[in-house]
Amino acid sequence: MKMGLVGLGRMGNAIAYRLVNAGHEVVGFDLNAQAREAAQKIGVGIASDLADLASRTRVIWLMVPVGKPVNETIKELLPHLKAGDVIVDGGNSNFTDSMGRAKALAMNNIFFLDCGTSGGVHGRAVGMCLMVGGDKAAYTKVHPLFAAVAAPGGLAHVGSSGSGHYVKMVHNGIEYGLMQAYAEGFQLIKQGSFKEESLNLEEITRIWNKSSIIRSWILELAHDIFQEDQELHGISGEVAETGMGKWTAEEAEKNNIPVHVIEQALKARAWSRETGGNYATKVVALLRNKFGGHAVKKIEE
Repeated sequence: MKMGLVGLGRMGNAIAYRLVNAGHEVVGFDLNAQAREAAQKIGVGIASDLADLASRTRVIWLMVPVGKPVNETIKELLPHLKAGDVIVDGGNSNFTDSMGRAKALAMNNIFFLDCGTSGGVHGRAVGMCLMVGGDKAAYTKVHPLFAAVAAPGGLAHVGSSGSGHYVKMVHNGIEYGLMQAYAEGFQLIKQGSFKEESLNLEEITRIWNKSSIIRSWILELAHDIFQEDQELHGISGEVAETGMGKWTAEEAEKNNIPVHVIEQALKARAWSRETGGNYATKVVALLRNKFGGHAVKKIEE
């Protein structure tokens, strides 16, 4: 199949790489010259602008920043689209925005699929987890493209418009809580009653990953961090956030559902940005870098 891809950054490039390797044709566009050049090197055809891209394919996948950039991209594409075309938003958009976009595009007989995308920088090699919401017939139409990007078994049509980004929102809220719980535990081992012995976090995370109840990919990444450095000097404990954890907490409050762990993880991140954080938030910052390539702030100590 042929697919247009708007946004050829880190995640867009990974999606293009998997599609090209699976035998699909990808036409891409990005305002950044380096991103275009990198994509061209892996076999992506480069469109001169969005009008050119829309003229060459009937399926367009967006990997652009959430909010206004998504709206502006769709607005610019719209005059060049045809009835039956499919737009996929693979970013972390708010699910209510996705519902509105699907409804508006349907008035022009254009399908909109919201695709929650998880897997970070490692998804390029092993595939991603894709949670897709929207019209089932449109999903079926472009299923081969989703299947090429996804890890084996890591793909599902989860429901109507907005549900893909809704599920991804909750996924990220859970992610916040998991990382904070691990990080606080590591700080307790590092600075608690056995601090004089300097218990080996690399060794501890290694054995925890062998049949323990709390083994996970996050724990594997933590092991990688502690293999490199257990003192974590020279980095800030400030932890940024994309907004999806906050949206998760707001949705829970609206539905009167307690999410105490996620709320506390959000508070810990806010506190870290006010104070510079602590050992635990340094671990969270490094974990975000490991799975998503998010920047870690350096400091002098």
